[in-house]
Amino acid sequence: MITARSTPNIALIKYWGNRNDDLRLCAAGSTSMTLDGPYVDVSVECADTFSVSSHNKKLGEKDIARFSKTYELIKTYLTAQSSQLRAQSSLSISIDSHIPPSIGLASSAAVFSALAKAIAGLLDTGLTDEQISVMARLGSGSAARSIFGGFAALTNHESRIANNELIDTSTAYQIATSEHWPLHDIIIVPSMDEKKVGSTEGHAAAWSSPHFRDRLSAIEHHRLQDCIDAIREKDFEKLQQVAEEDCLDMHRCMSTQTPPLNYLNAETHRITGEIEEIRKSEHLPVLYTMDAGPTVHLFCEESARMRVLEYAKAQKGCAIFEARAGKGSRILG
Repeated sequence: MITARSTPNIALIKYWGNRNDDLRLCAAGSTSMTLDGPYVDVSVECADTFSVSSHNKKLGEKDIARFSKTYELIKTYLTAQSSQLRAQSSLSISIDSHIPPSIGLASSAAVFSALAKAIAGLLDTGLTDEQISVMARLGSGSAARSIFGGFAALTNHESRIANNELIDTSTAYQIATSEHWPLHDIIIVPSMDEKKVGSTEGHAAAWSSPHFRDRLSAIEHHRLQDCIDAIREKDFEKLQQVAEEDCLDMHRCMSTQTPPLNYLNAETHRITGEIEEIRKSEHLPVLYTMDAGPTVHLFCEESARMRVLEYAKAQKGCAIFEARAGKGSRILG
């Protein structure tokens, strides 16, 4: 048995929409910071029949089908890479998650990155992190980035797309380590209710938004590179501008696609408005971003941490989490 541990990543340039939904090939590049917690442990071992179990959550038929499909795609990918990389025909998977589901903490990214890392460890054939990121992406697009610590990007390979090499035309890579820029993420959760519409279903309708193609163009032509440059240069003001612009742009696309998705609520808007006022009046290096849910992630530098944490803890009825840049997926033991 092999066990891998992984943590969520929170996108700065958001992943929304696919070129291919079945293979979770992203429509545009994205960037993120991998957190140092909370974590998921996934254990895998060879078995006569495929099975999935969870210590913390009852898995339905839809959940099990997703894992089964992911493993079949991983086997297809590995076989295409090399005849030496054939995975076992069946697998037993055990999940021990310490992440509350569906509240904007990217639990699926942690689960499927840990699964990919564990399968790679079980094979013990020297797979690269790029190859493991493809395996993770087949289960959850954003999981590809959680393979890496610190800051990572998920990007498309135009040369591979031109050659119709579909399954590995979107891969992740590390932009910078966690030591490069030790940012904090103060997480404010206005609601612990699970989302009625998950990200997977939302991605499928992304192209129906009249603003979606303009968003892809902005990411391709400047936004993605601006974010990568801001991370490498540790330019917080630039990061704040591009991350907030992209976040609001994604939610605009979500709200105008068919059917519309309105993940943000009144508390989200109140919090982001107050953060803008505090940032202006107190000159704090803090930015906000929201994934597919009302949860607000407040990224900040060390100098602003205590003030941002003080603000977060003052929010009545909200759950508060705190994390910082983490190390990425790893094998335990």
